[in-house]
Amino acid sequence: MPLRRRDVLIAACAIGATIAVPRVIDLFRPEFTFEPIPGLPGFRSIAGGSMSSAQAVFAGIDPMTEQDARLRQEVAKDPCLAAFGPQPWAGGTVPIAVFTDYNCPYCPTLSGIIMVLIETGAPISVTWHEMPVLGPRSMAAARAAIAARAQGQYLPVHEHLMRSVLPPGPASLRALADRFDIEPAQFQRDGSSRETTQAIDRSSAVAAAFGIIGTPALLVGRTLVVGKIARNRLEKLIAVEQTDADPPCGTSSLD
Repeated sequence: MPLRRRDVLIAACAIGATIAVPRVIDLFRPEFTFEPIPGLPGFRSIAGGSMSSAQAVFAGIDPMTEQDARLRQEVAKDPCLAAFGPQPWAGGTVPIAVFTDYNCPYCPTLSGIIMVLIETGAPISVTWHEMPVLGPRSMAAARAAIAARAQGQYLPVHEHLMRSVLPPGPASLRALADRFDIEPAQFQRDGSSRETTQAIDRSSAVAAAFGIIGTPALLVGRTLVVGKIARNRLEKLIAVEQTDADPPCGTSSLD
């Protein structure tokens, strides 16, 4: 028996409603589920995606030293300054702290998203933290990036190291210096300097204070995300942080 036009329309509407209902539900579903971070009042976390875990790397490492304990105490006293540096959270600009490892398979994508947001004028100010948890090559690359920062070439070197492997040895450092017009002798000195070691130790202390156990990780204003996050979701989180009426990092703590 042939279907009447009305029957066809009713069937079509039923199918359309079946497809549309989940979308309507999504519109009313909370975008983020926030959980407080223990010991850090005002900060919170949301679930992220895949990450490279540092737990296996940390296994068997010596107990925390007195210096590690001191650094963590300093972070706990002023987590805003430790994570974001001396930059104010004002005028609608959201500070973001980025924790990456150059051998983390998920870090290049997230780093690329952050770079695009910077280039397109997103309302963010970014602080980069080296978190070389995946072995000696990660540590060598982190030292090279920090040494490049001393000569104003951090971001170009950072982007390059995210896309390539830094071979061990001084020859690869010389080649990197030539590629980015960096003075090679200073570059090698800075890479092995005490100041570079201290920078990595401070970032490690910040990560420990916030409970970061792998890369990539982002502290977006008051919200921690450990693992991958899509660009559209990150942009929504930035918008949420812009409207926060009582951020934990006021201008007084960052001035």
